[in-house]
This record gives sequence, C-alpha cells and structure tokens, in this order.
Amino acid sequence: MTVAKLGFRDVEGFDQLLIGNCGKLNSIAFTLQGGNMCLYSPVTEMAKTDAPLPAGQQLVSLIFAPNHYHNKGLKPYATLLPQVALVCSDIAKPRLQKQTGLNFAPLDMLQAVLPKNMKLLTPAGLKTGEVWLQVQQGSKVAWVVTDAFCGNSAPEGEVNTTPSMLGTFPKFGVKDARVFRDWVANQIAELPPTHLLPCHGPPVEHPDLGTKLIRLLADTL
Repeated sequence: MTVAKLGFRDVEGFDQLLIGNCGKLNSIAFTLQGGNMCLYSPVTEMAKTDAPLPAGQQLVSLIFAPNHYHNKGLKPYATLLPQVALVCSDIAKPRLQKQTGLNFAPLDMLQAVLPKNMKLLTPAGLKTGEVWLQVQQGSKVAWVVTDAFCGNSAPEGEVNTTPSMLGTFPKFGVKDARVFRDWVANQIAELPPTHLLPCHGPPVEHPDLGTKLIRLLADTL
C-alpha cells in the first residue's frame, strides 16, 4: 500500500479507497453509492495543505467522525465544506458536540449510501463510540480503524506486516477488554481482514492479519 506524504493516494487493491497522510495521522476517503465520497477522520493539518481533498471529479458529501477523540480536524473541514453533513455514533456524539460545537447526524445517513461491499463495524467493549469500516474487494478485506490498532514504520519499500496498538488505547479506549477481544475474534472468524488502514501509522497488510490481531490483543489487553 502507498501512503501519501501530502494529499490522498490510491490504496492498492481497493478501488473505492484513498488514504491521505500528514505526519503520523491518516484520513481515509471512500466512495459512496452514486460516486460521492466520505472522509473518515479528517486530519487538521491536511486542511491547511494544497491538497486537502481527494483529487478528481468526486465530491465529498459526508464527513465521518469515527470516535469522540478524533475531533480536531472536524471544524477545519466543516469550514472547508460547509454544505457537507457530519455523522458519528450515538456514543461519540455528546463529546463531539461539546468539543466542536458542530451538529452530527446519526450513522443511518451513512449506512443508507454505503456500497454493498462495505459495512460499518461497531466494536463492543469500547467507550469512545469508535466505529470501523469494512471493505471487501475480491479476496481482500480492509478494516479502516481509528485508535484500536495502529501501524509501525517499515523499512522504505517494504510492506508493513505487523499491527500494533497505541499505548494510550487500553486506558482511554477500552471499557471491557474481554468483551472487545471476543468481539474482534468473532468478526475475524466471520470474515478475516487482510489489510488494516489505521488513523495512526502506516497501513498493515498480511494474509493472516486476523491471527496477528488476536495475538496482539491477547498480549496487550
């Protein structure tokens, strides 16, 4: 996978996904029914660059605030895109509204325009209202996540194959570790991911990524 140093770039193997990078933070853009796009966790500093939005003719019609901590990029992008609706989970909404002063629609608005190969995943056992996006294309399955998992830097030219976890996540993100571990294991048993697109650090890619995630949870929670 390629992470852009500035602006958005294609995600190899996934026609409907773009990833933008600024520093160690990522924002993911994905195509909706009808061809418009949604921004997942917009990054503050990207709004100040010459390439704050995906290039081309696709319009951004939704901004997705995926948990209540990822809120700093919302006001800059709401200013940049004043006609665009913002969506979030019910759990994340109170803190997001308090921190930003913005209005948020329920996730039903996003759910109604998701392509058939995409699915919202709401992890059990967390306390931040975090919601993931699952995208399936052929034999590949990507999980777009916020704080639950992250990627470590790999040598230049090499694919990052090992997921990691932010040191702050167990304390600030997890409400019930056992419930979260069991939920992740059930999701992996149903449809194991091969790609991880986190908001923190580079993407991760491995054919047995699900096993690596389960092992990571067992070691850290």
